[in-house]
Amino acid sequence: QQPGPRPQEAPYFLFVGRLEVIKGLQTLISLWKQVTEYDLLIAGRGVYETQLRAMAADNPHIKFLGALPQRQLGPLYYHAISAIVPSITYETFGMISIEAFARKTPVIVRDLGALPEAIQDSGGGRVYRTDDELLSAMRAVAGSPDLRSALGEEGYQGFQRQWSRRAHMAMYFGYLERNATKKFGSVP
Repeated sequence: QQPGPRPQEAPYFLFVGRLEVIKGLQTLISLWKQVTEYDLLIAGRGVYETQLRAMAADNPHIKFLGALPQRQLGPLYYHAISAIVPSITYETFGMISIEAFARKTPVIVRDLGALPEAIQDSGGGRVYRTDDELLSAMRAVAGSPDLRSALGEEGYQGFQRQWSRRAHMAMYFGYLERNATKKFGSVP
């Protein structure tokens, strides 16, 4: 089910997050000098925003959307070719990946810290180390609707298995039952 209309006609990749140096958006802005066939939509605010906007000022394919509520992010994720997570620091968990998977959108993440784990657990995207690998992954996903769809479905199935409300409730009640059994013996 589509969550809403396309935010724009032109195909695009999506960055969602705080606009800070550690999030690595500056690496995408620099790379986007080589990318003319796709836009980069950026949702977020932060202390590095002024500098990022200045870096992107002469590129009509980069669009800053500001901070958006979750209900507005849904259609952005859904219609994106892929979300990109270019963090240049170790992150403990890739929430952006999970939000994208929930909308059947693949994710391309930097091979750093825990970011690749969501891809490895679900298969819903690609991992990159270099700009060339990122460009290759972007072009592969953008160039094949079947690949985009397959990765999106893999990510969505991973979301359903591991990160959905139902999955979390099953884990939580399983935890309670195991601990009750340890403490009190069998539980009715």
